[in-house]
Amino acid sequence: MIFKGVNNQSVEFKITNYQFPQNKEGDWDGNWLLIYLKVQSELGDWQTIDPSLTTWDVSALINWIQSISLDKEPEENPLTFIEPNLSFAFYGIRNDKKRVRIRFNAESRPKSADDTIKYFVDCDYTNQELEMIANELKKELEKYPERKGVND
Repeated sequence: MIFKGVNNQSVEFKITNYQFPQNKEGDWDGNWLLIYLKVQSELGDWQTIDPSLTTWDVSALINWIQSISLDKEPEENPLTFIEPNLSFAFYGIRNDKKRVRIRFNAESRPKSADDTIKYFVDCDYTNQELEMIANELKKELEKYPERKGVND
């Protein structure tokens, strides 16, 4: 799926696999996902693939986006995860659209990243567009469902 940003910026987001596909247990290692990012931004263009989110993280992101689409303030803002690679922040309403900032850190920045620069892409969306994004993320996650333990 592609997050379309302001000023022709974009973030392609794709789950490519589990980090440990052979681990079918419901533990942390069994639920880490490899996240592919292709970023076109005012700060440069880059691609990464890294185990930066878990199945639970992607579910939390879906819920976070859905809450914004329903005109609710997100409970967590910014939305952060165990790995500090990605975060999402709600910046309010601008020109009748809701601004979401996708921040990149650690392995999700360009390989030549400058530590003095904050890497991000701002995106402005209507409620309907946010709901579509949540649905696209759900489809991505359906391919890599949460792995539960044998006793769950």
